[in-house]
Amino acid sequence: MAVDNKINKMILTGLMMALITVATLIVQIPIPFTNGYIHLGDSMIFLSVLILGWRYGALAAAFGSALGDLIPGYIHWVPWTFCIKGLMAIFMGIAIEKCMNSRKNTAILAIITAFVWMGFQVAVQWILKGTAVNEPHSLLGDEVENLSELGTFLTGVQGKLMFTTVLIPVFLIIIAIYVRKKEHLVIPVYEILAMTISGLWMVMGYYAAAGIMYGNFAVSAFSIPWNVVQFALGFFLAMVIAAALLRTSASKYFTYGLVRKNKSERN
Repeated sequence: MAVDNKINKMILTGLMMALITVATLIVQIPIPFTNGYIHLGDSMIFLSVLILGWRYGALAAAFGSALGDLIPGYIHWVPWTFCIKGLMAIFMGIAIEKCMNSRKNTAILAIITAFVWMGFQVAVQWILKGTAVNEPHSLLGDEVENLSELGTFLTGVQGKLMFTTVLIPVFLIIIAIYVRKKEHLVIPVYEILAMTISGLWMVMGYYAAAGIMYGNFAVSAFSIPWNVVQFALGFFLAMVIAAALLRTSASKYFTYGLVRKNKSERN
């Protein structure tokens, strides 16, 4: 029985790896300045962790996402993607396991996540302002061709950064309510938190990677709002797909599931 279970896990890992690659390739929207792109692959990463757990989910996420970069020619992103996406799955799975039976752990992790994200935002704002004052020419490109446009552009970017800070909790709450009402399933708070941690790690990881690759952490900040949108869309699609699968015989393959509402709650 243990051997059969391991074989099933390997087969499902290969399937999720392929789905992550396809979801990454099927829609690719270029991100200005960084030569990166946003895609739907994160939805399959979230789903792979829910189904496979974090160990096999990390393998699917790392290799599937790396192939998604390699095939269209984003070779310079492959090693970064391999590490960032693999850790994305690991963080999500471990957060679920640590919090699923402990409200205390959930509360502590939520507070830590909020402070880390706020600290990250403050640091990025400080870097943007410092670069705009000391090295404004390094921020010029196809989107901003002269210094007279730079101030307006940076104000817009800073506004988007603040907006995404507020967007994340609001969007996740809306999704949770939608799934609860439409699919009669409750997304546990610890799973929402785990996916948030995973998604925010992805945003911060790619910010750091782009900053190192291009030698400019101010320019890499322009990708943050786009990556937040990617994470939010991935969360939404993963929840909708998971809700649908959990109503079928495929539910037996889930390592971490959603909670079905009882009849009295549905009415």
